[in-house]
Amino acid sequence: MAIWDRLVERAAEQHGYVTTRDARDLGIDPTQLRLLAARGRLERVGRGAYRVQVLPRGAPDDLAEAVAWSLGRGVVSHESALVLHDLSDANPSRVHLTVPRENHPRTAGGDLYRMHRRVLPASNVTEADGIPVTTVPRTVRDCLVGGTDPYQLRLAIDRAEAEGLVRRAVAEDLRGEVSAQGTAVQADGKDSRRSSRHRCHSKSRGRS
Repeated sequence: MAIWDRLVERAAEQHGYVTTRDARDLGIDPTQLRLLAARGRLERVGRGAYRVQVLPRGAPDDLAEAVAWSLGRGVVSHESALVLHDLSDANPSRVHLTVPRENHPRTAGGDLYRMHRRVLPASNVTEADGIPVTTVPRTVRDCLVGGTDPYQLRLAIDRAEAEGLVRRAVAEDLRGEVSAQGTAVQADGKDSRRSSRHRCHSKSRGRS
């Protein structure tokens, strides 16, 4: 099979994107990608990442491009993972990617992506639409820590359970974690208000 045909075949499995890493896997000299880009057959989207122009763009194109930009090392996560799992209508301003700690960010595209550094166990990673993404439980927990609205997370959990993406027991555990976090936040808010009132009262007594 010709070089071009092999690249197109691989790209078709990855929403139109190929990387120098893919080229090596296919036994192709990565410099061939630069030559094809110079001829207009590939579009460079990042260092070592390219899009095959003849393949159509799809709905999760920006997420697939983000993974290609990370040379296949990134996993869609946090609120972007909620979107990919079709559990939220949120539109985060940057695509969230979880990458290995040793992965260094590049300047090109850095304003488009929010990088989270963590080594994810294989059990925390799945695929949606052929794109690597954190599992629903991992996604909900990441979003909870990241400050996503608990109400939106409850809706996401309900939808995930209804769609069969998580079992009922897992959904109940996640709801409990979201509720516990919400209770803790409320308690912190009350403590802060009490502390503020106490400081104001102490100052008033000091002035009298």
